[in-house]
Amino acid sequence: MRYDFNVLEKRAKQLLVENRPADAIKIYLFMADGDQSLDAGYLGLKIGQCYERMNDLHAAKYWYGRALEEDAPIARAESVEGRNRSEHVTIDDIIAPEEYTIP
Repeated sequence: MRYDFNVLEKRAKQLLVENRPADAIKIYLFMADGDQSLDAGYLGLKIGQCYERMNDLHAAKYWYGRALEEDAPIARAESVEGRNRSEHVTIDDIIAPEEYTIP
């Protein structure tokens, strides 16, 4: 079955206007299903933005990173900015870095 991605994108954007990023993520994940490139990183960026709006910074960092991987060799500025904003997000409060890093 084929889908009209313009219709899906329009609805996801409307959900964001309505401050419903959790529902917008569902649409973006639906669009990304089976698309290894995430539409050249675009969907990773959109998912990262949704998670950031929901204050799930670990998930946002992951998706911004995926967006950068798929944007290569020329990354979208928004993906770079999102990843930079999440640089401070770590797991150090769960496990000390000296326990999981290898010198």
